[in-house]
Amino acid sequence: MTPRPDFIAGNTRLRARLPGLLAPFEYDQLAGLSREQAAERLAASTYRPYLSRDEAGDLRLLDAVGRRLRDLLGGVRGLYGGMADTAVGVLLARHDLQDVLALLRGGRARRPAVERVAAVMAVGAIDRRAAADIAAAPDGATTVLRLVAQRLPDALTARALPGAWERYELNGDPDEFETTVAAAAIDGWTDRLEWVGRAARPILDLVLAECDRANLLAVLRDPVLETPRLLPVGLVPESALLAARRGDPQPVVTARPTWRQALERHVRDGDLARLEWDLDVAVWRQGVRGLRRGDPLGADVPVGYVLAAECEARTVRLLLVGAAPAHDVRDLLVP
Repeated sequence: MTPRPDFIAGNTRLRARLPGLLAPFEYDQLAGLSREQAAERLAASTYRPYLSRDEAGDLRLLDAVGRRLRDLLGGVRGLYGGMADTAVGVLLARHDLQDVLALLRGGRARRPAVERVAAVMAVGAIDRRAAADIAAAPDGATTVLRLVAQRLPDALTARALPGAWERYELNGDPDEFETTVAAAAIDGWTDRLEWVGRAARPILDLVLAECDRANLLAVLRDPVLETPRLLPVGLVPESALLAARRGDPQPVVTARPTWRQALERHVRDGDLARLEWDLDVAVWRQGVRGLRRGDPLGADVPVGYVLAAECEARTVRLLLVGAAPAHDVRDLLVP
């Protein structure tokens, strides 16, 4: 019998950090303020170490939010051991994947190294040192070689990179290239989580929900492409995605009941940006709820903590540019 992963010690430490996240009343205090007033209010909160009166520009404020999120997520590393660490590592590997894609885009476009590094979170397997080395590559091909040499973001994805790059050089299709890389990474995550077993189910549920969300948005964005490039399918099959494209969201709702309101609104208004936000909120709400109602001895706690931190950062960024939909996210912030 496979031993049950031990999440207890890590969960205890994460729960002790929850007061460091913005609480609903703090968000209420921020809602409706000007950018300058919001920055001043944030400087009196747990954001104080990241803000100063000398750094009040919009870009510096947004950078401060990013640095805080990196610290919050980076602080999850090392809290768990054994099989629990393997499972929780997937939560941070989600950012590793985005880091790799950002580095590859920068390499293909031959962007300055400093811009490539700035796009990297570096909270998981890819640290700042590795990111700087990879960002110094002169082009996309060399970026791939450096990632493969360092087996980043993980061995399985690194093995898929050369073949994906070779196809990209032939067809010049960046969507196919990035989807291939992402699918390889996600296949590796699901293998790891299935090896850990039932205790890792909340993390697997999150991965599958994010795949379904990305697939649905990809299909709706391109009403012409007959065979969309999809990530590994979660609960929503391709037939349901294509039905949604034709204006029938019911098959998707059957698979994902919590998405009903978002999809029905999209049928009425066709606002894809609003649908993207609403689906994000649905995924966040489900994950953050685990902090209060999930298994305190299992993976619900790290899922809830990581999503709460990610949600807070995105909300504060929107708030600072005057676009935060307060009514959708207030109840996601953890008291």
